[in-house]
Amino acid sequence: MKSGIRFHTCRSLPRALTHLLIMVLPLLAITLAGCNLLRFPGMAPVPTPASSLPMPTPTLAPALMTPIPTYTPSPTALPSAATPTPTFGLPPPLPTCSSTPQWGLGEVWNNEGVRTRLRCTVDEQMGVQGEEVYLERGHMLWRPDAGLIYVLFEADKPGGWGAFTDTFVPTDADSDPQIVAPTPQAGAQVYTQPTGRFGKLWRGSPLLRERLGWAMSPSTQRSASPVLRFTGAVQDFDGGTLFWNGTTCFVLRTDDMSWIMY
Repeated sequence: MKSGIRFHTCRSLPRALTHLLIMVLPLLAITLAGCNLLRFPGMAPVPTPASSLPMPTPTLAPALMTPIPTYTPSPTALPSAATPTPTFGLPPPLPTCSSTPQWGLGEVWNNEGVRTRLRCTVDEQMGVQGEEVYLERGHMLWRPDAGLIYVLFEADKPGGWGAFTDTFVPTDADSDPQIVAPTPQAGAQVYTQPTGRFGKLWRGSPLLRERLGWAMSPSTQRSASPVLRFTGAVQDFDGGTLFWNGTTCFVLRTDDMSWIMY
């Protein structure tokens, strides 16, 4: 009896194991699948080959895609390159002077053309005892206060006058007898060589002799001196000189070395 029972148990054992495996195997599969996702301490992750990874497409930042503008400094105009304000033919402004010439010289200076060119005074008006001589093509004036001889050629022409230092002393010869002026015809103008300080300057410069010509004598006598003495006045300005010989005022301009008479 006991044998039968043991035999029955042995026969039913495989069937029980089969049912057990059927129930355990799914659980074991689920467990193993979850273990693959776990990383245990001390186990390094298996690197993924670089060739198998997707490569992102490079993109430039918007700031790098926009070209940086080149800095160009603004040109600065030089003071010397400034365009002058057009005057449209207007006359230059009249000078504003702290002092003005008086009397006859003041009347001449008050002419707009004279005042504009001579501008302001640089010293006081001075009376002089001067000398002068008239020549064929010019005029010579002695200014004793400055020790100068003014030589005047064509009026109102640039370079029409010059100033020369007076080097005459009383011991100098008055004239040169070897220089003989042409013989005048009856009733015609008498020509002679200038004498004194004017003669010394005239004889010492062939250029002046050629340009001025002979002195004109105020008399019909060839022996008469062509030099005339006068009492006049003189005054200097920023742009020239006013020289009055008692009858005529000579305006000597230094901007272009021209002169006129009033």
